[in-house]
Amino acid sequence: MNIAVFQEKDKEPEEKKDSVSEEKEKKDSLKKEGSENEEFINHLKISPLLNKIRLFLKNPLGFILLFFLLFFMNSFWEKFGVPQTVFLLISSFILSLVFTPSMLELSRILGIVDRSDSPRKIHFGEVGKLGGLAVALAFAGAIILSENSFPYKYKIVMVSGAIIAFVGLLDDIFGIPAKLRLLAQFFLAIWVIDNGISLRLFPVGEEWGKGLNEVLTLIWIIGFTNAYNFIDGLDGLASGLGIIIALSSSIISLLNGSPEVFLLSLPLCGALLGFLFFNFFPAWIFLGDIGAQFCGFVLASLTADVAWASRGEYWKAFLLPAMIMWFLLFDMIQITIFRIKYGFVKSFSDWIAFTGKDHIHHRLMFLLKSHRGAVLFIYLSSVFLSFLAFILAGLKLNYILGFSLAFLFFISSVLLLFSLDSKTRDKAFSIT
Repeated sequence: MNIAVFQEKDKEPEEKKDSVSEEKEKKDSLKKEGSENEEFINHLKISPLLNKIRLFLKNPLGFILLFFLLFFMNSFWEKFGVPQTVFLLISSFILSLVFTPSMLELSRILGIVDRSDSPRKIHFGEVGKLGGLAVALAFAGAIILSENSFPYKYKIVMVSGAIIAFVGLLDDIFGIPAKLRLLAQFFLAIWVIDNGISLRLFPVGEEWGKGLNEVLTLIWIIGFTNAYNFIDGLDGLASGLGIIIALSSSIISLLNGSPEVFLLSLPLCGALLGFLFFNFFPAWIFLGDIGAQFCGFVLASLTADVAWASRGEYWKAFLLPAMIMWFLLFDMIQITIFRIKYGFVKSFSDWIAFTGKDHIHHRLMFLLKSHRGAVLFIYLSSVFLSFLAFILAGLKLNYILGFSLAFLFFISSVLLLFSLDSKTRDKAFSIT
């Protein structure tokens, strides 16, 4: 286009430009509003039963009836011979079904909602952000109702989870700098480590091994908590992935003779499952920072204390969690590699502040051209990797073969990330 054309355009009256601009904005606004309404209406058509459940639980009578059922279960579960594990799972699930619709309404009343006012937002309209509070209350409520006596170190994990949930709530309401959130995670991680939560990657009988385990546990808890927060980018992804990770890791711990982690994982699974009914695509409510911080911290602490391997099989302690938590671990790795590679971050502060659509789940959504498809693909892949981890957990391999297998798995994963980047780089970073 030549200069003359530009000059002609510049001669247009300002009033005409303003009216055209206003007209365009109005049309865009109406179009967006229509698409949001259509999305919500389609959701009601897809899940009429879910809407009936929401309305029933929103009604005080429904709320009271379900609480009566829980107290009835609590009074008679021993008499009827209901296993403790089943009670923890069912009670947390029911509590989550009770609390989530309430938090949905509370989010709207208090205005604690996530608005689709940014190009990186992929939802429509306003979605409540207090879903994590429902998960935390359901988790705590099931444990209180069961009257279980967990080891002291797990009580510290619960209290720390409550504190980090409060920090997340403040972040959802007011917005807290990332460095302050990291500081809270750091001190809470130190607290749970000091009370016995620790990885067992190195010999626990040696002072050097104990020291290394504690340092790596600190990195693990902070890293996992933030990785879980990062993965909460598609409807139903973090909650569904949390269930898979909690169940898979706790089953391995149970098989290796540590049932406490399994027992504490069940109420978290039940709470996330009840929440998932309202969070799967298209979501009615989000975990929010309160839920992502709470679930991430509790999961990080529990998985750190899992008995991943018996004495002398340390390669399993490296490989098995990497397989079960592949999407969290390698999402953190790939965003770091590619953000530095393409010059988007040059310091730790840049890395913390950077937000974009370059996470694994975003890339898969671009590749598969489906929000729901990307989430289901991650579910199935995580279940498959967990199944392989179960098989490897039963194998007896020597050091060399075991660590060679772990090294091969890591290298293959990194190569896969580079392949994914080559296919989705333009959309992930909006490079033209």
